[in-house]
Amino acid sequence: MRIRSLVAGLAVVLSADPGATQPAPPRTPAPPLGPSRPIVFPAPLAQPAPVSPGVPLTAPLPVAPPAVVAPPTELAPLPYPENLAPIDAGLLSARPTVTGWQVALGQRVFRELGTDEQGAKDLVRVLRELRPTDWCVIGTGRPVVEYGLQNGKVPTVSGFPRSTTPIDLQTVRVDTIRGVWVVRDDASIHFNCGLNRPDAEQVVAVIRRYGFNRVGRVGANPNNPAMAYLYATLAGDGGGAVNPLAAAVAEQSLTRVGIPVPGVGYFGELVRIDPRRTVARKDGSEWLVAAGDEVLAKFGPAEFTARDAARVVQEGRFTEFCRAGGQTFFLVNGKAPTRVPFSTVVRHFDPTALRAGSYGTRWAVTENGRHLFDAADQAEAEGLVRLVRHFGFDTVCQVGTPPRAGLSFLAKSR
Repeated sequence: MRIRSLVAGLAVVLSADPGATQPAPPRTPAPPLGPSRPIVFPAPLAQPAPVSPGVPLTAPLPVAPPAVVAPPTELAPLPYPENLAPIDAGLLSARPTVTGWQVALGQRVFRELGTDEQGAKDLVRVLRELRPTDWCVIGTGRPVVEYGLQNGKVPTVSGFPRSTTPIDLQTVRVDTIRGVWVVRDDASIHFNCGLNRPDAEQVVAVIRRYGFNRVGRVGANPNNPAMAYLYATLAGDGGGAVNPLAAAVAEQSLTRVGIPVPGVGYFGELVRIDPRRTVARKDGSEWLVAAGDEVLAKFGPAEFTARDAARVVQEGRFTEFCRAGGQTFFLVNGKAPTRVPFSTVVRHFDPTALRAGSYGTRWAVTENGRHLFDAADQAEAEGLVRLVRHFGFDTVCQVGTPPRAGLSFLAKSR
């Protein structure tokens, strides 16, 4: 009651106008007040609190209009054309022949495998699993690596190789080691392209173009596979941890390197061979001599001459086959053999009388003015002279009629 009296008195005082000359108009009495209620003030606008990463918002934020997704860019160009050939893996078969094993594609020969029966069967198995519509082989004179596509796209299966090596797509590159061109990443040396830099450049470009991140190998011998091929997995790329010791061992274990010649550096190419695996075999209509997958010489239809040449390599127990400046020769554990095969036609020369110079319209190596070897240019001619003197060669040996149908090599008679 006391509160109501105070409020009524306050209203009378406020209604009085001390400056007015006329009395104030009568006011309608206010209705009685009900029970007192708390006065509620409007709450201030809340400021957005900082949002920590990973904490969901209680209210959705305004969503920006969706970005326009650009169409996929075209595949990166290759430095050289792809030699893609159509293939129907269902027509492949492994079959024995008189000289070994081969893989046939219908009625034609797809690959000669020599004595590698397991390699022939593995090759057929892998290609049937991959089911490519096109197949490509990279390599000059010999397959370095192969790959298949399904209507222009990478197959989604691996083919189940006998061994596999990851490729680090971030560090894969062309490099030169001991005088040869290789494809490698920081962890591994994947392919040895010998003296053919274009082959190495094409392999790296193909890996990056299609995203190949694995190398599969098939065949009985992992160090000399029947086939090495590229494929891709969804597991991601990566060459693994870099081990400097393992990398150094891999460099020293290369079976194809340059030939070290004092005063020249690396000159030509040296390939390690197993004389016990050197055979004469038929490739299509032509006979050849090969040590594993390394072709040493071709002999056309001359089967018996090819068998004689294979016997020369076997009996000489040669462990390295070399090419330099158009000339070929064999070594035994890095040194020139000191026995000239009796079954060869020989031509002796004096290594101290050799000179590099022009011979007519071309460069050549001559002996006392007599033509001995052709050379591409002055540097190659001078390199040949230094190489011959370094190894002490003094004889040219021939089996058959090289270069098209025979084997010619340098030898040391004493």
